[in-house]
Formats: sequence, C-alpha cells, structure tokens
Amino acid sequence: MFQNLTSTICLILFLALNPSYAETVRLTTHNLAPYSYYENDKLIGKAVIVVECAFKQLNNFEAEFIVVPWKRAQQMVEKNEAEGFFAASHNPQRDEYAVISEIIAEQKWTWYMLTERIADPTSDTFKQNYIVSSFLGANMQKWLNQQGFKLVNQLPSTNLQLFKLLMHKRVDAILANDQVMNKLITENNAADKISTIINRNKPLGVYFSKAFIQKNPKFLPSFNQAVLNCRS
Repeated sequence: MFQNLTSTICLILFLALNPSYAETVRLTTHNLAPYSYYENDKLIGKAVIVVECAFKQLNNFEAEFIVVPWKRAQQMVEKNEAEGFFAASHNPQRDEYAVISEIIAEQKWTWYMLTERIADPTSDTFKQNYIVSSFLGANMQKWLNQQGFKLVNQLPSTNLQLFKLLMHKRVDAILANDQVMNKLITENNAADKISTIINRNKPLGVYFSKAFIQKNPKFLPSFNQAVLNCRS
C-alpha cells in the first residue's frame, strides 16, 4: 500500500514538474482521400491537417492516428480501445457513446447515377425500383436503411468499390461524399458518364468517446476553439 502511495505521489510530482507532458489521444480514421490518406508514407489530408493543427494548440494532449477500416474505426471508440474517430458526420447512434466536435471539414451527401438512367431520388418510383448503395459503416448507409431504399445485397467496404458498382451497373445509384467521389470520378475519367444530385449538407467532425470527455471535461471546449482557429 505504501509503495502504491509513493508511486502515485511520484506521478503527481512528475506531471507538476513537467508541463510539457502530454497525454496521447488515440484517434482512428480510414484511408479516404481527400480527408485522410497516405502520401510518401505520411498520413495527410484536409481533415488530418485541421486535427493536427488543433492539437498543436493543446499543451497537455497529443494525437496518435490509427488507420483502420471505417466500421472498425468506430467500433474501437465504442469499445474504448481509442479516444476518438474522424472524419465523421453526426448521427444519433454515434451520440450514444461519443460526442462530436466542431466542423473539421465540409461534406455534401450526393447521389451519383449513370447519365443514361438518371432519375429523381425523392420520387416513390426511385425508392421502389432503384437499387442503391453506400459503403459499409457509413452514416449514409444507416440513412438509406431508415428511409426504406432498396439496398444492394453486399455493401462495398470502400468508396472505390462503391464507384465500381455503379460503373459496372450492379446498382442504379450510389450515395456518397461529394469530395471523395468527385476525386474518384476525375481520376477515372468518368465525368461525362455520371450525373449528380445533391442530397444534403453533412459536415464532418471528430467524435470523442464519452468516457474520454468525462475524464477530461475541459478538453472539448479547448479542442473546438482550436479547430475554429485552424479553419479561420
């Protein structure tokens, strides 16, 4: 017992005498250009830049990025194997175990269809007859389910696979992040074959676990202010 007390006192003294000490915050993300992706073995991207900038303004915290498939990225935070995940749009399911930050990047949910078979996604005909898809673990996938759209049997795990489903006519339409899908369309010279219809504006933030926020109640206000500074 005495040894445990001594260790605790030593830790407190260490933290007090070392203001440069920073707690590591594990943030999960996935390989998703232009938000977070590798270039020359370095993780970069629009979302990564803002998050890194924000953490540089926080004296007592430093970010560690963990790149995994998107569904796994969220599960790790839900199971308290990581402190946060990004870049994510808001939904009630995520709110059950995490709290979203200020906006770190913009996003518009957008419908993509082959121009030869474009239709109105708000119509009953579309919902009843068109087979659609998003990618596994995406907020968009949950929304499509809730709204009663006809989903493809096997959901793709990446946006590239999602794009290929549309190009190979295995689905009639896809719902995707505009910046991500537009980049894929440009890279594959497919702009003349695809038509788009904006669904809604869904900006992106960092979801931090409630356990982490409860342990560090001053963190989120400081992080949010730092994000605003970085984005300005």
